[in-house]
Amino acid sequence: MLFGWLHAREHDASEVIDAIAAALRVHDGQQVETWLLPGLAIGRLTDAAVDQPAPASDGRYTLWMAGEVFDGPRQIDLLTQLVAQGPSAIRDLNGEYQLALWDAQLRRLVLMTDRFGALPLYFGRSSEGAAFAGGVRGVLMAPGIPCEPDLDALREAVTFGGFRLGSRTNVISVRMVPGAAALTTTALAEPRVARYWHWADLPAHSTRPLAEVVAELRETWRLAIAARLGGASRPGLTLSGGLDSRAILAEASAQGARLQAITYGVADCDDAVIARTATQAAGAEWVWHPLYGGPDWLDRRIAHIQATDGLIELVDLMHLEALPVIRERVDVLLSGYIGDAVTGPTFNEIHDARDAVLALPYYGGRLSLPWDAVLERAEAMIAELRGAPARFALFEHKLPQSTNRLTAALRPWVRVRRPFVDYRVFDLAQGQPPELRRGGALHGHWLRSTYPECFARIAHQKTGVPILTPTWRRQVMRIGRYGWRRSAEMLRRAGLPVRVRRRSYHADDRFWREPAVRRRIESVVLRQGSLAVEAFGRAAVEATLADWFDRLAQPTQVIGALYVFDAYHRDLSATLRAARAAARAGKRCSFTVC
Repeated sequence: MLFGWLHAREHDASEVIDAIAAALRVHDGQQVETWLLPGLAIGRLTDAAVDQPAPASDGRYTLWMAGEVFDGPRQIDLLTQLVAQGPSAIRDLNGEYQLALWDAQLRRLVLMTDRFGALPLYFGRSSEGAAFAGGVRGVLMAPGIPCEPDLDALREAVTFGGFRLGSRTNVISVRMVPGAAALTTTALAEPRVARYWHWADLPAHSTRPLAEVVAELRETWRLAIAARLGGASRPGLTLSGGLDSRAILAEASAQGARLQAITYGVADCDDAVIARTATQAAGAEWVWHPLYGGPDWLDRRIAHIQATDGLIELVDLMHLEALPVIRERVDVLLSGYIGDAVTGPTFNEIHDARDAVLALPYYGGRLSLPWDAVLERAEAMIAELRGAPARFALFEHKLPQSTNRLTAALRPWVRVRRPFVDYRVFDLAQGQPPELRRGGALHGHWLRSTYPECFARIAHQKTGVPILTPTWRRQVMRIGRYGWRRSAEMLRRAGLPVRVRRRSYHADDRFWREPAVRRRIESVVLRQGSLAVEAFGRAAVEATLADWFDRLAQPTQVIGALYVFDAYHRDLSATLRAARAAARAGKRCSFTVC
């Protein structure tokens, strides 16, 4: 990630950049590179050797980059293009990255994100300057930037799936730079954010035979996987019982890669059985990691709250429980996040604001924002699309918060590559006419015809049957699964030793309700000075907790969001103090003066 401080006073820049770096580092293996220029201190945090910044021949411009570009120009050539064309030069720069372009003459910085904002970038300013970083805590280390909580962020989190929308963080003074954006700023001027690419820019494909589109998608996907296997000595992925990660498994295995397929969950869940079967079919190595392993499972989740800036609620922090086995087994992680939305049917039926609200999802309930307010918000989100289909409001506002946060949490430990956000794959799939995408037709025919060994006979976890199974058979399976679980529950209550495979891979409804865990969650959410109580009132928060713990009458993500928000702000000041102390006590960063 990139980080930096644009300042009006030269003498304090080195101390600030040291403190920002100390706050951002999550382990000793991360390398810190820093550069000190008149008006700008900038750094890069990485776990591997990357290209040095590219200076222009006249010394006026310098370009820094973090992340990866696939099939792109050399960095020095990219600098030339950016100087000549501006941010529009990266419209088709295929990858996941952050860029920083410095104009030494005007002391002006342009920060640029990739199309999907895959590497989150945060920004804040004070009367003393402006700071940016790949983590909120880095921005908060800069002078004069306050860390007051944003209670509206909490209100959004308990309303929409446990996360905030758009650029909001948990701190009022820090915002996330959107995807496909260029933020231009100086030390003391207000930043300007402009989009260099819009969802309406997606090319619209004419209607063609399904087989022809499948053939093109097959080849485009092959190239995307090949590019992301480049340089990997121990490639792997986290494999569920769904379709997206299995598509990566199938193609990477077909290209000769020996993948580590890591599955986590509760014992004998559907995901474990399906993932193991798919791994055997692909000839990969299957690795099982149980969730809730040992009495310290909750501690292993909450240990990541500060490092993820409180932006991942307690349910989704489960994905980081598998971090030790990922670190041990994998050097490049191929992630399938958002594949169902890119090539599959997810979001296809979003046509208006009401559809968008329900897909966020909207929780309702006593803590949620009212329906009229969220409907108005969704209408504004769709209006911002400049005529693009309404489904792209979810790509713009939900997915950067719900998926990019998770992959960003893994990036300090392992290189993450996401083939479904390959620009060519995305443009081809999303540009198809609605009739070709409807019902997952393109998705299903592509996967089943290309990888029959992984899809023709192996079930999809959501339905219990393989993709493209006729509707009547899916309904029969659905009724059968439901009926068997109900019958088995009755037999268990009667004392019979019946064992039922759990459909979900997690069991928060069981583990969170253990008395000791419940006490820990409630002690944070209901503590003296609780921000949740300040936002909603003690009676409403107590009733919400009781609804869940006693009756499971609330979405679990609401409880997870309440807990993480208060735990994050409770410990934030101590976290920042510790980073400052570490920066002062440690070896000072060595600067390269450009």
